[in-house]
Amino acid sequence: MNKLSKRERRDKAVNLLYVLPMLAIFGVFILYPITQVFYMSFFEKRVNGDMIFVGLKNFADLFASPDTPRMFGNTLVWVFVGVAFKLLLGLMMALVLYKKFLGKRMMTAIMLIPYAMPAAVSCMIWRLMYNPMFGHITQFLMDVHILDRPVDFLGNTKTSLLAVMIVNIWAVAPFCALNILSSMYSIPGYIYEAARIDGANGRQQFFGITLPLITSSVRTLGLLIGIWAFNTFDVIYMMTQGGPANSSSIMVNFIYQNAFQFNNRGYSAAISVVSFLILSVFAVLYVNSKGEDTRYE
Repeated sequence: MNKLSKRERRDKAVNLLYVLPMLAIFGVFILYPITQVFYMSFFEKRVNGDMIFVGLKNFADLFASPDTPRMFGNTLVWVFVGVAFKLLLGLMMALVLYKKFLGKRMMTAIMLIPYAMPAAVSCMIWRLMYNPMFGHITQFLMDVHILDRPVDFLGNTKTSLLAVMIVNIWAVAPFCALNILSSMYSIPGYIYEAARIDGANGRQQFFGITLPLITSSVRTLGLLIGIWAFNTFDVIYMMTQGGPANSSSIMVNFIYQNAFQFNNRGYSAAISVVSFLILSVFAVLYVNSKGEDTRYE
């Protein structure tokens, strides 16, 4: 018994040695920067460069700012509406690719182009398409008489967020399609065969078999791309820089503006703390959803 206890202690010590490097990396590269952001959120930088303790003033200023409702509103629309359309478009693409047809591999490769394309290239293409003078989108809408004159979608406070969101949906939907398609392929064929024998048509098979069995995977996917959307900076910055008048800015853009343009690091850190707390909820939900495995027996 004594010998066994020594072996157990030795095994625990060896296991700890394996874990220590990861804990060190986590502490230096993740935990320390996070604690620094929390620490900085209680300070304010003066004109002379000194950092003085101001307590919760940065948080009070944040929630009293007239820009805060727009910041939270834009972020909610960007994340939740964007995720809904990415999943819907991804599901539609997956349903098409699930069927057997000539040129399926070629279509799959073409579908992946928006996701594989660098963000800078995508934004350049879409900026040209949105151009009010010679862009294809404006020209098409005028040809079908939806518009009677050119509109600067990226320069209009009412349309800028939607215009950038379309670019992001276009880029991420193929990733959603591949993940949903993978979940659909994991459903055993005999389930569909039994349904067909019982007289179920395609619509009944989709709503009675496919959709219920991929729901767990789609929910996990939605949380993942929701986290990505919350942290999206490059597309918004390259398309509109958050303008005009912050109409297309989300939380991450406000963090960047205050930290690097206005040099208001304490206020930026306060926004970062709020963002971190929101993302922590998403992260917990994502981890919990990953544990809900769907098994077919």
